[in-house]
Amino acid sequence: MPKGISLEVNKVVDDIVEMIKDSLKLGSNKVIGLDIGLSSIKACVVDKSGKNNFKLTRFATVSLPEAALIEDEIQKEEEIVEAIEKVIGRLKTKLGNVCMGMSGPNTVARKLQLAGGTNDEIAEQVSWEAEQYLPFELEESSMAFHNLGENDGGGVDVLVCAVRKDILLNFKELVENSGLKVKIVDLNVTAIINVFELVMGEKLDDPDQSWLILDLGAQKTSFIIYKGNKVQFVKEMNIGGVMITEEIQRQMGVNYEEAEDLKNNGDENGNLPEEILEIIDDVVESFFSEIKKTIDFYISSTSDESLVGCLLTGGGALVPGLIEGLEALLGVDVTVLNPFEAIEYDEKTVHEDMINDIAYRGVCAIGLGMREYR
Repeated sequence: MPKGISLEVNKVVDDIVEMIKDSLKLGSNKVIGLDIGLSSIKACVVDKSGKNNFKLTRFATVSLPEAALIEDEIQKEEEIVEAIEKVIGRLKTKLGNVCMGMSGPNTVARKLQLAGGTNDEIAEQVSWEAEQYLPFELEESSMAFHNLGENDGGGVDVLVCAVRKDILLNFKELVENSGLKVKIVDLNVTAIINVFELVMGEKLDDPDQSWLILDLGAQKTSFIIYKGNKVQFVKEMNIGGVMITEEIQRQMGVNYEEAEDLKNNGDENGNLPEEILEIIDDVVESFFSEIKKTIDFYISSTSDESLVGCLLTGGGALVPGLIEGLEALLGVDVTVLNPFEAIEYDEKTVHEDMINDIAYRGVCAIGLGMREYR
């Protein structure tokens, strides 16, 4: 029998076996949390015991070549598939089911205020309202919503999450070409919120306090306002750490890898040269300007001035001077969202020297890995 046909038959058999397992609830319902970022891929396995007891048992990361992904457009498919295979190999897990995170300009997370009613009535209202806000046609989207409960006006608040269907299918195919099975698709912002809620716990119970979460990625920053145990506002801003890298490239006449090394590690003595610090300061000022405009917009549209703290996550949080500058800008304490304040880790498989890097760069993957499929 020709090899190609044999593989296709095996795939059909595997799919049937998976369907039977799912219908009978056989096997583990755990998933690999898979965060496909613009500069790297992060993957993890999280064990759960009880309601809110989580332990990170495996974590791995693999860098992507420059411009493998631009926003959510796949530019270098083979290299990305190879990177996914490599990161899963480093996990050393038998799990093959994945919770895949999505982000970018073709995703939407937005809180809507609706009149309420039955679940079917709310679903109809979501479709009607979402159609006005989506940057793509409703028919072209995969959409879900979560009922956040009653609001002060007597209606209900819902968090609507949507992604353009063709983008989702492209990424699903990419992951499954590496031999995995996508069981859950989530938005990166909701994965981060899951970790935030776990870490903050009872601190979030005060209805008169709001919190800002900033996820500082390579090409974008997610801006999230959380208050009264609800997401109040979400915006994705097209500014990230790669802007510093590109500016170092341009001004210093070096390639991408050299610019990244200068940004992260400095010179041969581990010091950041004065010209690198000036470049970082210029880009950070642009970032502060965007943050200021966004927070001013939120306050003017909601009259909410109850911000009490800001938490950072993502590799961009390591930029020198960022925390101090944000504290001066916002007038509140700014700290790093550290998942290990609420989540344990297996010291046999997750080494101590990885923890600091995971605390900055691994929050989204951990939030995805906390999910289970039913």
